Amino acid sequence: MLLVLACVLPAWLLVAVVTYASYQRERTEALLEVEVASRRLLRTIEQKADADQAVLQALALSAEIDRGNLAAFHRQASQVLRHTSGFTIVLSDASGQQLVNLLRPSGTPLPQHGDRELLKRVLQSGEPALSDLYVGPVKGQRIVSIEVPVVRDGVPRYALSLGVDPALISRHLSQQELPPDWVVGIFDRNAKFIARSPHGERFAGRDAVPELREAMQRAPEGWIEGTTTEGIPVSGFYARSERYGWTVAIGIPQTRLTAGLRTSAGYYAAGLLLLLLGSLALAVALSRRIADPVQALVAPALALGRGEPVVVHESSIEEPDEVARALDRAQQLLLQRAAERDHAEEKLALAAKALESAAEGVVITRNGRILTVNRAFSMITGYSAEDMVGQPLSMLLIEAESAHREERRKTIMDTGVWQGEVWGRRKNGEVYPAWSSVSRAPSGKDEPIFVSVFSDISAAKQYESRLQHLAHYDALTELPNRLLFRERLSDMLTRAERHGNVLALLFIDLDRFKPINDTLGHQAGDELLQRVAERLAGCVRASDTIARLGGDEFTVLLDDLHSPDEAGIIARNILDALERPYILHGQAQFISASIGIACYPSDSDDAETLLRQADMAMYRAKQEGRNAYRFFAPEINLQASERLFMANSLRAALERDELKLVFQPAVSLASGKIEGIEALIRWEHPEQGTILPSRFISLAEESGLIEPIGEWVLREAAQRTRAWKEAGLFSGRIAVNLSPRQFRRSDLAARLLAVLSETGLPPQALEFEVTEGMVMEHPERGVLVLTELVAAGVNVSIDDFGTGYSSLAYLKRFPVHRLKIDRSFVSGLPDDRNDRSLTRAVVAIAKSLGLSVIAEGVETQAQADFLRRIGCDFAQGHHFSKPLRADALEAFLRTRAGAASERTATTAHAKSESEA
Repeated sequence: MLLVLACVLPAWLLVAVVTYASYQRERTEALLEVEVASRRLLRTIEQKADADQAVLQALALSAEIDRGNLAAFHRQASQVLRHTSGFTIVLSDASGQQLVNLLRPSGTPLPQHGDRELLKRVLQSGEPALSDLYVGPVKGQRIVSIEVPVVRDGVPRYALSLGVDPALISRHLSQQELPPDWVVGIFDRNAKFIARSPHGERFAGRDAVPELREAMQRAPEGWIEGTTTEGIPVSGFYARSERYGWTVAIGIPQTRLTAGLRTSAGYYAAGLLLLLLGSLALAVALSRRIADPVQALVAPALALGRGEPVVVHESSIEEPDEVARALDRAQQLLLQRAAERDHAEEKLALAAKALESAAEGVVITRNGRILTVNRAFSMITGYSAEDMVGQPLSMLLIEAESAHREERRKTIMDTGVWQGEVWGRRKNGEVYPAWSSVSRAPSGKDEPIFVSVFSDISAAKQYESRLQHLAHYDALTELPNRLLFRERLSDMLTRAERHGNVLALLFIDLDRFKPINDTLGHQAGDELLQRVAERLAGCVRASDTIARLGGDEFTVLLDDLHSPDEAGIIARNILDALERPYILHGQAQFISASIGIACYPSDSDDAETLLRQADMAMYRAKQEGRNAYRFFAPEINLQASERLFMANSLRAALERDELKLVFQPAVSLASGKIEGIEALIRWEHPEQGTILPSRFISLAEESGLIEPIGEWVLREAAQRTRAWKEAGLFSGRIAVNLSPRQFRRSDLAARLLAVLSETGLPPQALEFEVTEGMVMEHPERGVLVLTELVAAGVNVSIDDFGTGYSSLAYLKRFPVHRLKIDRSFVSGLPDDRNDRSLTRAVVAIAKSLGLSVIAEGVETQAQADFLRRIGCDFAQGHHFSKPLRADALEAFLRTRAGAASERTATTAHAKSESEA
């Protein structure tokens, strides 16, 4: 009985230990899952608070606050509120008086701020903050709020609050796909419930349970065990936000942690009882059958073990009698086997040394059980020889390899060897690939011995996988690259053709990405591209494909659509997602995108054609104002073909002398004299006739031809102006437009002076016109370039003023001489009230900065009279003269000069008669 129990009970005890260890592992994994979920939920809340805070900080920059226009700010805040998770936005002054609250119409009386301590803290620190739970003064409900200061001249003047309903946060918790029996809570700095799942609406404002409250006072995060308000024992983890002070806690019921252990304990107890009863019966049977005869053989066996001669008596029982005869034979063979043993031990020692020194892992098996392993085996798998001897070979392989076991065995039995790749499992559970060679060793037994030699090829596999990944995915965003995008597009077209579905290709290009890249640096640009990739992923399905073609160009493949309209809805969602603010280097940055859409089968059934059509549609979206999407249409293709034809023709236009200059005079509104001339370029195409700059200047910019064209314009205009000055026809300045590409050159002033020296025109006779967008692309550099031009003696004017995005702070630093009012403001004068107001504002700004003003596009006498009355200095337009060729302008100047001489002579004659 002791023998049976000694064999069986250790195994059963091992089962108990394994069961308990499994319980501990499951408990640890469950608690770790709770900790990970708590930290993830905390990050989600912080990210949401960061996004809402960024929106408030952007709103805090509103100029309507400074103007005191609360009604306009009320409308502006209402638009911003749609991009937040709050239900109201409140503007309060330093005394706590609410000035704007979106819960009430603009202009109605408003109460004091609901959390005066929070307001005081934000205004004193000048930093944003997240409130504790408090009662809102308007509706009397519990709320939390995000508070940001409104800073002017370095001093917090006001505070902006975003009110958030705790019930909304509770609903957000219930949507986190956490197990239903978990208890989730969010607490403020005073350990009061802000939100809870489940039953969030019943707990808002209640205190946390004492165990959690005490733990939160001791440390910002940690494990707790306690009882929920409903009386459920739980184990949980809590973590506090360092930035906002809120705490997230998640508890898992104790019953869930111990359920597996209770079940295993029941099975274990029943099995132990059956084992003890069976062991008792087996012990009784063995003692009757074997024990007595065996005891009679003990003394001879001991003597034989000592090498002494023995005499064994016959037994009446067959089995012990056979053992006795075997003892006799064993005595005869001992001496013979001793010599053979010594020789075998020598050979085994040599083989063992060779086995241990091998660099590859070696496993020797028989009947599927491991006989021995070498040192390299232990280094590769983590198992020691003691762990593996006697164990089945299958425990070293993953489950999927068992399906090929018989096939490999048959190959070995037929050929004697098998080689190939297998997947093994290390002691720590890690799966690894190995190259294995298995051979059959000679054996006198029925069951053959197999020798397996293997090596770990994980590094080679990882290198191969990395190469494959780099070949198909973008290193920055981890999105598919151009190669993988083309493969998936081809596959999707095949499926769409087979199933008769609609496929859409969206070509996305970010608007004004380069200024962010240039001003904040490439690292910020890379971070922005990663954020864009994340937002794109949130706008499409898992079955769709997002790819980065390079730079700031992305594509999206949408398959299994019912109509192209669905692609337009997704494109609109993408535009809305991308225009939300991005926090880069602590600042809110805004970008938009232009999207072109091409669809299968309506547009094309060819991959390359679809991509080209989507690209062209994207350019149409950019041309029409950006931040929009456009579907491909045949006319876009015609326009692209025309642009290609124009671009190719433009390269030869300079050589064939097809570019011509026309000149438009600028007249003083006070005296009527011609004070300046603007040089304008025209393209006299042999087939299409006169082409205006609006059709080819952008092509010249894209192709780089704008620089030689710009130098030609400057040289031609300078030569003509010098001739007119020498003839006494003109004494003013010639105005020449600068292109953005020319303006960005570091040697602009040097090239300018070289052309003026060549033509003999003094710098004071030249005026450069630059646009707002050109100098505001890089304001600091714009100041340096303009200063360098003015230092060379050239006059500078801001063209199309009012249509761009000039900062008055920079405008006063720009060394310019004149502002040019855009024709879009002049066209509505004097009848349009808005045009009148804008024009007066531009003139007032210019006069306050000591600048002169010129208006372009003047078509009527009424427009000229209005401009003269409000203080505009100069004007140009068809009312005075249309753009003229050089010879026509020269005749015009001679006519004006003759008329002026005649008026002077008449005046002198009249004066002399009067004196007489």
